[in-house]
Amino acid sequence: MSTPDSKHFWAVLSGVDDRERPSLATLCRGCVALLPVSGAAVSLMAPARAQSVASAFDGRARAIQDLEFTLGEGPAMDCYAQGRPVLVDDVQSLALRWPQFSAAVTTMGVRAVFALPLQTTAARIGVLVLYRDETGSLADGVLADAMEVADLVTQLVLVMQSEAATESVAWALDVSDHRAVVHQATGMIAVQIDGDVDEALVRLRAYSFSADRPIREVAEDVVAGQLRFDDR
Repeated sequence: MSTPDSKHFWAVLSGVDDRERPSLATLCRGCVALLPVSGAAVSLMAPARAQSVASAFDGRARAIQDLEFTLGEGPAMDCYAQGRPVLVDDVQSLALRWPQFSAAVTTMGVRAVFALPLQTTAARIGVLVLYRDETGSLADGVLADAMEVADLVTQLVLVMQSEAATESVAWALDVSDHRAVVHQATGMIAVQIDGDVDEALVRLRAYSFSADRPIREVAEDVVAGQLRFDDR
């Protein structure tokens, strides 16, 4: 962080500029303030848990991340699995690879998606996803800035996790994330079907997609006892 831009990036992301305590939400807002993008989302992941925690700049960015979580596929998923950026200049080009994801985000008005890994040499903790309302690639300088911002976001998330004094980055921050109810519902479904949590999550995702309902709403019904999976 030796250049003026790096210091400015760090100040904005860490909340020095607006005196807010850093959170996943402030990190997303900071990314949009620093970069020429329309939206941003942070998804923290672990190899066995897919997206455990997510936060976003606005409702649309959150809806897109929820869509990936429901489908179990998309740029963020591939970015995390591969440990390298997934840069989509035109979401319509994803029609063959992820037809449902491509159609949905196009309807939302998103035209380009850029997923950047949040990782260190020792660990991969998640993905920063940037959205734009127009097609086109990120210019070289902008992409370099975006990669630097992703590195700073990684550092800040690790600081936040260390302050939470727990072993898992994702679970340390899960208390403030709407995905908590999804994890609770997944555990309940696993008991209902006498299966494991992976199978339970697959069933929850499939029901959410077929019913065209946000996975959080379906999970809330499960937790409230209004929906069961042992008879399905």
